[in-house]
Amino acid sequence: MQLIWKQKDFDNDLDFILFHQKDGTPVWWQKQLFKAYPDLNYEYAKSLPEEKRFEYITGQMKVQAERRKPIIDNSINMFSEEWNKIAEQLNSAYSSAFDNDCGGILNDMVAYVGLNPICPRDVKNHSFDIYHYFDPQYAITTALHEITHFVWFYFWNKHFKDNPSEYDFPNIKWLLSEIVVETINHNTDIANLGKQPEYIAYSYFYDMTINGELIFDTMKKMYLKRKDIYDFMENSFEWIKTNETELRSKIQTAESK
Repeated sequence: MQLIWKQKDFDNDLDFILFHQKDGTPVWWQKQLFKAYPDLNYEYAKSLPEEKRFEYITGQMKVQAERRKPIIDNSINMFSEEWNKIAEQLNSAYSSAFDNDCGGILNDMVAYVGLNPICPRDVKNHSFDIYHYFDPQYAITTALHEITHFVWFYFWNKHFKDNPSEYDFPNIKWLLSEIVVETINHNTDIANLGKQPEYIAYSYFYDMTINGELIFDTMKKMYLKRKDIYDFMENSFEWIKTNETELRSKIQTAESK
């Protein structure tokens, strides 16, 4: 398993930033950009029709890109240095967590450092984005979060032999992965590779309950009782299919705030 750090192309970065500023996007997602960039005016932006909103944000982000170029360059160096401290421990930690040898997989992973405070991943191409303003430790923990998604879907596909197009938002398999990754990273040797922050998954998951129990407590019990990773995949998939309606309803409520 190998990861390299590169700068995100501005046009690609902007495309995903604007994706979360479309009409009808939940407020929770829209506001992430404005929290990261106080120079941008959220109330003004949301008052504009979509095309004008995109023009406003594009102009503002061009200014930010020029202003922050030295910071991005420095962040790439810091993140790479921090990552090199743990790189040799990846195979062992992930092999233990996934009950399979991970030594020969995912040697082409790329972390793209850029302007977007929301960090999308590309499961097919084994790449993900990292916000340049992250603390180096938080950047490493975010990288581990994304790598666990890749490893999860690598072994998931070997087991279920399904279509990888089903691993993206808003598919139920994507939703399950957002919950199980936190479970795996906090209850295995992966936790020792990076300092665990209060939140790394979506913040509203941490106090969300299903059947009167915190969902992360449910997943932890299921994971620790597994026969192997494939047993956990099957059991967690049955759980989320059973509870999907309630789970999505609670997510919708949380994202509307």
